[in-house]
Amino acid sequence: MRAALLVLAVVFLAGCSTPAPVPAKGAAATTTDSGRRVDLHIVFTADEHGWVLPWKDKAAGQMRGGVHSLAATLHAEGYHQGAAGWVLLSAGDMWTGPYESTVLEGAPMAATMKHLGYSAAAVGNHEFDFGTRVLAERQRGAGFPFLASNVIETNTGKLPAWAKPFTIVEVPVDGGGSIRVGVLGLGCVESPVTADVRHMAGLQFLPYAKALKRWLPELEANKPDVVVVIAHDAISALEPLVPILRAHHVRALAAGHEHRSGIVIADNDNADADDDVIICNAGPYLRSFCRLDLSFDAGALVSHQQKIVQVERPIDAAPLVFDARLKEIVDQAEESAARIGGEVLVDNKQKLGRGRDGSLGQLVVDAWLEALPYAQVALTNAGGLRQDIEQGPLRLRDVVSALPFNNYLLVVDMTGAELKQVLGNPESVVGGLTFHFHDEHASTRVVTRLVDAQGQDIADTQQVKVIINDFMFRGGDKYRFEDREPEETAVDWREPIFRLLRDMGQKGLALDRAAVNRGLRD
Repeated sequence: MRAALLVLAVVFLAGCSTPAPVPAKGAAATTTDSGRRVDLHIVFTADEHGWVLPWKDKAAGQMRGGVHSLAATLHAEGYHQGAAGWVLLSAGDMWTGPYESTVLEGAPMAATMKHLGYSAAAVGNHEFDFGTRVLAERQRGAGFPFLASNVIETNTGKLPAWAKPFTIVEVPVDGGGSIRVGVLGLGCVESPVTADVRHMAGLQFLPYAKALKRWLPELEANKPDVVVVIAHDAISALEPLVPILRAHHVRALAAGHEHRSGIVIADNDNADADDDVIICNAGPYLRSFCRLDLSFDAGALVSHQQKIVQVERPIDAAPLVFDARLKEIVDQAEESAARIGGEVLVDNKQKLGRGRDGSLGQLVVDAWLEALPYAQVALTNAGGLRQDIEQGPLRLRDVVSALPFNNYLLVVDMTGAELKQVLGNPESVVGGLTFHFHDEHASTRVVTRLVDAQGQDIADTQQVKVIINDFMFRGGDKYRFEDREPEETAVDWREPIFRLLRDMGQKGLALDRAAVNRGLRD
């Protein structure tokens, strides 16, 4: 099923378009049964994560993303709200990211997407970060449906009130009239593992195939002219669905979740475009988007072009304000966030990297050990660290942007043998010890030795108190802990970092942290 054409499958933020030329603005269209040729332009974004402001890529000399630049780039491509032949959709994970969005629980991004004219969004795993009450509020504020055909309430078997299985979008077309675009959404099945499961109590995530077979016939009964699916998962996880999608004449599939852009054309090994399924992951943080141009004739897809468009401007370019309403949204977000997070905690001399062996995670776990000194080890998941912290004045908001989730600390009792098993999870960032390991197979890490902070080996039978975050204890990122009654400290996982950095700043000290190799390969 995988197409001969595999475009940008591993393109990250610096990707470019596919080789196929994109028609001039206004040239793309779809047809109705009347035989009039009509063209449709579909724009997908994914993993917006609250990035209303651009990221300054100093190494490349570019400002990437930001809602003003996004709006300007969309406009240059031919899109604006209500533009003939255009529809704008999201594959989910709309908030939880930089400080402005996290502290305001996603409200700035919902307002931005409403203003830009999004028609629907899939429900990503991080849509649950602030609970379903906030999720429902954001849906109402956004003014467009959140789609999750595979998410049901366990006690009723029905979709929750804040979700729909699909929607029909009436898209005006050149020459008058409109076409009906059916959009079906899939919520991320990994949500209970990759987000806070407390906020999913009473919900069940059905397999994608089961939901498609249940809802696509009902969507088709509403007689759409075109059907697309938006799903918050990786391209590789969605490709097995292509036979189902093709059987129901689904033309395009938006992917997300893996934070890298790519396009796959499932062409069924023939030259006929009418059974092609175009799969596109736009890439994260509004730094790029997918543009698909579909041309239909007498109801048949006769041609398509697709590309990933970068959203970037030179770092020294003049400030960009696309329109007054976007400026109002961004200004209000910054003003509200600044009141809370503008406090400078300390001067930071080195960039804190968020990788698995980065200095940011090591700072986090070391701060936990200082705050709870009766524990010997601290352990966090690298996936909870969402962005680097740059050199310079380090503000409270920078910490929240890097650690946006509302977690708290637990202390679990473990044996050395159990700790070895947990450290086998490659997401682990550890403080209070070093460990020796070797790799087995593609993604299996076997830990063979633990050495504590005093240089003593930790025996397999030795009892150790380990600080973790509650997300990990509930099975997040595939962690498993044997202690069924951990100590609940009631300490927010960011508080020890605030305390440590604030104390350093008050003493006139600067933060100067470099990563240390705590995992030693045998």
